[in-house]
Amino acid sequence: MSLRKSPQLTPALLAAARQNAQHSTGPRSAAAKQNSKLNGLKHGGRVRDENRCQAMLALGEDPEQLQTLTEELMSAFGPGDALWEKQIEDLAWLYSRRERLERAQEGVMRRAVQAIEDWQHRRQQEMARVTFDASQHEMLNVNISESTDRGVALKKILSFLELVREEVKQCTFGTRQYAVLESLYEGTTGWRQALMFRLLHRFSDPMYLDAQQADEEERQSLRKIGFDCEPPGEPERQELLRLLEEEIASVGEEFEYAEKANEERAAIERDACLAPEGETWRMMLRQEAALDRSIDRKVRILLRLRKELADLSIAPPAGHDDEPRTENVDEAPDSDIVSDNSQSVGAVEDLKLNEQRGNVIENERSRLGNRKRSENPTEKKGSYAFKAGMSLKRMAVGGVQRC
Repeated sequence: MSLRKSPQLTPALLAAARQNAQHSTGPRSAAAKQNSKLNGLKHGGRVRDENRCQAMLALGEDPEQLQTLTEELMSAFGPGDALWEKQIEDLAWLYSRRERLERAQEGVMRRAVQAIEDWQHRRQQEMARVTFDASQHEMLNVNISESTDRGVALKKILSFLELVREEVKQCTFGTRQYAVLESLYEGTTGWRQALMFRLLHRFSDPMYLDAQQADEEERQSLRKIGFDCEPPGEPERQELLRLLEEEIASVGEEFEYAEKANEERAAIERDACLAPEGETWRMMLRQEAALDRSIDRKVRILLRLRKELADLSIAPPAGHDDEPRTENVDEAPDSDIVSDNSQSVGAVEDLKLNEQRGNVIENERSRLGNRKRSENPTEKKGSYAFKAGMSLKRMAVGGVQRC
């Protein structure tokens, strides 16, 4: 909470605020409004439909590719109504957003790879600055910048050691030899380096050189105070050369190991670029999953609509069912009615004749049966069976007639 109190809204302050507001009214022309419409554009995923083309141009995309994709989906799924076309347009936009997200993911990976390449390039430049030939004796008087890379630091030490070894072979000594090597090994001096620095100090110490030019009395006085006036000889120089050779071999091995480790690190970093980390990458993965779900849902909607359209195209017309169709006599032609009536009348007459014939035969058989029963009572059962059969026959004939 701010401790400063808000100013009192006086008429003068209100008038000043209104006057200042006239200088910041925003864009006024149509072109300025069109340009400022996409000031908050980031990824273009939630841009309005009327601003899609402008957003795609601002993001370096071609709107014609979206139109081509829409037409291809239209031809793949087939034509339809307005709802159908809207679903296909939404699907094409989802696919376009999916491709944009894939490009963004590829850009993140390429940026990581580019960072590795820049690091390797800078390392090569640093390595070139600290690499020089042993014959360049003037390099002892040059100050070379330090490097945090272990391989570059070892290469710098190796170059100066080879230079000092070359000068010792030529019996050329100077104070810079000791000073440069001591600064390179600052904080990491071992027994070999200590012996090497001691000999270099004896060969390059100005007091030894002054002692050589002094007379015998001065030398005696120097010996009394504990200073060895005799300069180091050939055994000391050979010992210094041996120490330099061992140190060069040791530093060379460390340098080779550092270079191998650097190559492995570069390979590991390049492989790690394929699986970036961080909140940005997690956000991209969430967007990718959401777009995949939306695309899948939109495709299922289109397939369901196409199936429903196919079912409607092969369905029977309205009023058609599996039961026998009953014709409307009022709507049928007169010729069909006459033919149907003539056929029905002929069938009824045939059924009547068959029924009369059956009745005559039945009466005759009943008369004969009564006569036999009177003569033989045991055949009463057979007459009942005959009558049952005739009854079934009459029922059958009657059923046909009723139909």
